[in-house]
Order: sequence, then C-alpha cells, then structure tokens
Amino acid sequence: MYVVFLGPPGSGKGTQGSILAEHLNIKHLSTGDLFREILSNPSHALYPQVQVVKEGKLVSDDVVNLVVEDGIRKPEFKEGIVFDGYPRTIAQAHALDRILSDAGSRVDLVIDLDVTQDVILYRILGRQLCPNCKKVFHERQGYTSCPDCGQPLIKRDDDNEETIKQRLKEYKEKTAPLQDYYKNSQAVYIKLTVNDASKTADDVNDEILNLMKQNNVL
Repeated sequence: MYVVFLGPPGSGKGTQGSILAEHLNIKHLSTGDLFREILSNPSHALYPQVQVVKEGKLVSDDVVNLVVEDGIRKPEFKEGIVFDGYPRTIAQAHALDRILSDAGSRVDLVIDLDVTQDVILYRILGRQLCPNCKKVFHERQGYTSCPDCGQPLIKRDDDNEETIKQRLKEYKEKTAPLQDYYKNSQAVYIKLTVNDASKTADDVNDEILNLMKQNNVL
C-alpha cells in the first residue's frame, strides 16, 4: 500500500506516518532523511544536485522528484510506503504518479489532516526536541531532558508564531491544491479534522484507523 499524508506544518504528518507505517508493516519514507543520506555520501550520483540544501536555497521540484525516485528503488520500500513530506506540489504529485506507475503501483490512500491553526500553534510553540535521539515532546509533559537518553531538550529557532503563520500561508498557497488533485484521483481520500489540542497522537491514530476501516482500506 502507498499512502500520502496531507496537512499543514505541525499537523502531525510525520508522527502519524510513522505510527501507520508500523501498523501496516510497511516503510515510512521521509524526504528529509533521503536528502541527509545523500548529503553524507559525496559519491552519490545526486550529491551535486542536493547541495542547494546546505546553501539554504529552495529545492526545485525536479531535484526533489529525483531524490524520491532514487530512494524508493531500495528493496525495503518494495511492499509499500507511507510518504512524509512528499508530494508538496501538484508537479510533485504528477511525478509520484509516474514513478509509481512505472513500478506497476499507484497511490492507494490519502490521509488529509485538517488541523486548526490554534491547535498547530499550541503544538509547535510548546514543542521540545531531543538533539540526540530526535524524539519530540511537548512542554505539557513536563520534561526538561529526554526521558530515554537524558539529553537536555531544545526548541527549534523557527518555532515562533510569526514563522509558523508564514509557513501555514505558504502551505495554503502551494500544498493545499493537492486536496482537489487527490479527491479526483483513484486513491481513497480520507479527511480528519483535529480541533482539540488535548488529543494525543494515539487518539488521532485511532480515528485514522477507524476511518480506514469505514472506507474498506484496512
């Protein structure tokens, strides 16, 4: 099964993608991880193209598509993928359709996380990260250090209200049109509205699984 998550920054795509991938026994693919892997290997064929990431420049759709196409050729992605952070534009969606079609597959399921701005602000402004094991926590949990490895938790510099609102604006302009694209595709389209900041990741996952059952994709 090939699954695409839609949703604005802070909607929980990465978290829910990881949980669902484990549940379905398929792989969770993060485009960020693919870029980091290539950047750590100067001999990789795409190494020159991804240098724009180090320079802080915008990565073109063409480069992102090449990175994803290269990544999903790995044997571990053969049985299915939950995509995290891809596609972000209509051009990327077309490219993904082509990539999967060439492999005899297609996007089977799209999960649209419709999370309100108030909930997103609450989540991101209270977000804390472990710089060692990369786990994510929230201030409401009361941790000052990672409960797993003991490393002091940090906050990202761009986790501020002004930056978050700008990212949400960009999402609406560039990524939100994917909703219409996938509503008119062969994929099963599921929309889940989250307007309660007290809901945990497990709560949201339970709702996703229930919606999948209702739509006969689980």
